[in-house]
Amino acid sequence: LGLSGTSMAFLVWIVVLMVYVYIASTLDVWKLLQPRDYINSHQLLVGLGILYLGLFFSTPEVTAPAINATSGGEAAASWFPLLFITVACGAISGFHGLVSSGTSSKQLDCEPDARFVGYLGAVGEGALALITIIATVTVFDSEGAFLDAYGSFAAASSGGLAAFVRGGAELATGLAIPAEAARTIIAVIVVSFAATSLDTSVRLMRYIISELGSEYELPSLERKHVATGLAVGSSAALVLLPEGPKGFGSGGYLLWPLFGTSNQLLAGISLLLISIWLKRRGSNPIYTLAPMAFLLFMTFWAMIDQVFGEWSGWGAENDMNLLLFGFGAVILGFAVWIVLEAVRAWRTVEEEPRAAG
Repeated sequence: LGLSGTSMAFLVWIVVLMVYVYIASTLDVWKLLQPRDYINSHQLLVGLGILYLGLFFSTPEVTAPAINATSGGEAAASWFPLLFITVACGAISGFHGLVSSGTSSKQLDCEPDARFVGYLGAVGEGALALITIIATVTVFDSEGAFLDAYGSFAAASSGGLAAFVRGGAELATGLAIPAEAARTIIAVIVVSFAATSLDTSVRLMRYIISELGSEYELPSLERKHVATGLAVGSSAALVLLPEGPKGFGSGGYLLWPLFGTSNQLLAGISLLLISIWLKRRGSNPIYTLAPMAFLLFMTFWAMIDQVFGEWSGWGAENDMNLLLFGFGAVILGFAVWIVLEAVRAWRTVEEEPRAAG
């Protein structure tokens, strides 16, 4: 294959992971996903406990500037709308909407448990996001060191995970945990969540492919192993075939800029569907309509700015990125279509009759 030793090792790991996610995503939920996630939930609780207690006892100094007005010598990107497509899972995430309906719902003993599981999961994500920010703004010795690491988007994209692991380990040393052991603990927590996301996302891809097969009368796509094979095969092709910005095996980075907007578009659409469901039940939907309107406005703004500004190359310094422009335009078109269909459904929905007594 003409690969270096590092690239060959990377290829072997990718093959191993693809075989794993194929097996994991085709097994029944209770055989692997549920017990593995049960273990990971305790890892999260223990990890959060270590980090927050370590923060309390170590009281580190925040060395990051409150506002970074420059980015690589140029004017920094506007907070509006980019902030609202950057902060994802710690605040609101469309991917989690898919997870909650695709896998979480299948593991509940009864419907009322959804409130406890959903709220606790959301609070846990927010707590993790908060301590992640704290870890990365306190790990550097000075403001200059922080700006070297986060002074531009290019610099920030190269070492964000390492900064969190180092910063989290520094917080953990406040509990007298040795630095090397603390780094290992934080790294294991990060890897465990990555593994959880990996096979869960492939399982969700399988569900979506099967539903498309059912919708368009393609029974072969409804078969578990056919749908899983397509999901795993397309993922492997995306990672291995194109030449990514970080060399062999980094093809996924080519589409990564689409994650923020597509994820938050999905979150806004999820809130819209929940609002329709609440209206049908005769409940007040304002609690989901208000954040939905704000989120969709910000996300459509960001998507239009990226697709027709940054990626199109029209009247801008950047060259046209045909891949991101094409996929972004398609996602934007589908999002507009879904919102229009949802608005039509909103106008025609009728309240369900309530049971007497």
